[in-house]
Amino acid sequence: MITVQALSYTYPEQDSPALSDISLKVGPGECICIVGHSGCGKTTLLLALKGLLPEGELSGSIQSRDTPLTREAILSGFGLVFQNAESQLLCSTVYDEVAFGPENLCVLPAEINQRIIAALTAVDLLEFGNRNVERFSAGQKQRLCIASVHSMQPKVLLLDEPTSQLDRKGRNDLLGVLNRLKAQGISIILAEHNIEPFIGIIDRYYLMSGGRITETLKQPPEQYRCKHLQADAHASHNKVVAPAEAIFSAERLMFSYPGSETILNNVTLSVMNGELVHLHGENGCGKSTLLKILAGAIQPDSGALTVYGECPPKAGKLLGKVALLFQNPQRQLFEDTVSEEVSFTLKQLRLSAEEIEYRVLSALSVCEALHLKDRLPLTLSFGEQHRVALASVIAPNPKLILLDEPFAGLDPTQRLRLLAILSQIRDELETAIVIASHDPLPDMEWADRVITMQSGRIDLPEEMPL
Repeated sequence: MITVQALSYTYPEQDSPALSDISLKVGPGECICIVGHSGCGKTTLLLALKGLLPEGELSGSIQSRDTPLTREAILSGFGLVFQNAESQLLCSTVYDEVAFGPENLCVLPAEINQRIIAALTAVDLLEFGNRNVERFSAGQKQRLCIASVHSMQPKVLLLDEPTSQLDRKGRNDLLGVLNRLKAQGISIILAEHNIEPFIGIIDRYYLMSGGRITETLKQPPEQYRCKHLQADAHASHNKVVAPAEAIFSAERLMFSYPGSETILNNVTLSVMNGELVHLHGENGCGKSTLLKILAGAIQPDSGALTVYGECPPKAGKLLGKVALLFQNPQRQLFEDTVSEEVSFTLKQLRLSAEEIEYRVLSALSVCEALHLKDRLPLTLSFGEQHRVALASVIAPNPKLILLDEPFAGLDPTQRLRLLAILSQIRDELETAIVIASHDPLPDMEWADRVITMQSGRIDLPEEMPL
């Protein structure tokens, strides 16, 4: 039995505590779920349990059978899978990544090989053992992180939003892994917005708000069940009736990374001004690559592409006209404050100081992030970083917004709110918006078109009723 008693923590140079008087228990083979809105302290709690917080004001205890655990016992006995998979990957190939932990634990080579095979089989990545990790999709990277932690055989597994980058198959695979670990007596602590996949294995729910545990439940909290919200809420918008002009047109695009198979295979697609499009497909199907090409970040190997009159499009010429929200917001956050982050592109467009200030405050207000304007972006929670990145994307009033898995780190209510924000932007600015995701949208009525992508190809689009 792991017992956390009166755990409190305040980050360096911060006045308010991030964690206040946290107490909880998890027994062998139990799974508990920490639930709460973005920024409530879930990730900080997992970092505290793993002993990875920066030096600050820390109090309370973590005990096993009434004996306080040493830092060494915590580091070896607790395995943490970060919400941002990229920050956890250290090696160039899949085999090396999974072997890294056991090697540092001085496990014998023969046993390391057995652990590699077992861990990669558990997450359905065994056939990719020699693959370069950088060529993985975000979902594949997340599964790889789970395998790398699994190979160290921890007694307690900490998972920070493990489904945020996983498609349906990936979630089902993960659920199978967790069921097996529970049967082996492994304790599991989840911090998760999307509780639906785990309801069958979760023993208790701890609700967090403002760094505190506010309630303990044995039944799933209804406010965090997607089905409950989908039945009652929709992001309303006025449907596009007859858009006449294409904001981009792609014909027979081909693309492959060096040394890898074809990523895009004869992709042909057009999106009209003011159109709302959902690009749907499983992890690794090519969605992210297509968005990067549309944004001018990378060039296709062949095919024709025109974006906002630019043929071929290049990122510099599309500044302020086309905006891409990355799957991992940390890849586009680099300024010292949130306000400076949102104003960066506006300054490149040489707008007046008054106009920049107005647009920054407006974008942050729309994205419900105005209270973060003086914070350092990289100290924010993953969900808060997503909202700040979105504000920086919409501040220039682009004509085309491309969003790659924008729902990661957002709870069900916030996901619906995001769709409402995007609808408002489209209605006011006639902006075309493309959302790429592996899950159906939380509001099935939102998109004008749903386009399915499989193995680098685009299927015939499903027209949504107008």
